[in-house]
Amino acid sequence: MSRKHSAYVFDFEGTLVDFQWRLAPAEDELRRAFAELGFGGERFANGNYATMWNAAAELFARQGRMAELRRALGPIYDRWDLDALTRWMPRPGAAELLGRLVAAGARVGMVSNVGRRALDCALPRFDFARWLSPVVSRDEVTYMKPRADGLLRVLSGWHIAPAEALFVGDSRADVFGARAAGMPVAIIRGGECDEAAFADAPPDHMISQLNELGCVACD
Repeated sequence: MSRKHSAYVFDFEGTLVDFQWRLAPAEDELRRAFAELGFGGERFANGNYATMWNAAAELFARQGRMAELRRALGPIYDRWDLDALTRWMPRPGAAELLGRLVAAGARVGMVSNVGRRALDCALPRFDFARWLSPVVSRDEVTYMKPRADGLLRVLSGWHIAPAEALFVGDSRADVFGARAAGMPVAIIRGGECDEAAFADAPPDHMISQLNELGCVACD
């Protein structure tokens, strides 16, 4: 394992498992739901599931109405998570990698835009749960990635500097979230975003298989 990092934070969907969210119909439904709450404009017309949530949360958090936002939108996000759950398959060697990192003395956690309900089903199923601590879902933070809330929460709990931990994800949101937290980031190919999407937001490392993480110090 790389001696460059003492801790690893993983994304979930697209990273430890394949990406199965049905983005187009899910985001269409979410746009309609946000519109019913009075949200419109460019950030919602062209936003994705995470940036739309974050734009709405900026207003609702200031007004002390986050519980209202979660009641209105949480069931929709959960339903699309649970739909993806029926198809998720672990990346080759994912559980074994987590076990090796922990055995080598590394801290290993997760920050995901997937909700707690689906994660609580998926993590034991794929033998991930025993290796990951903490696990931060979208339900424990105000803002999803690409905001850094979840990552900063993990780093604070571990009492370590951002440079000591590597974030491993699969999307542009993961790159931007890691940058906002001050963390180095590795992106695995074949997830939510194709490789061309990172042309203007390159990660520190681009890998094709999770077992390549042991070599990132050699990049």
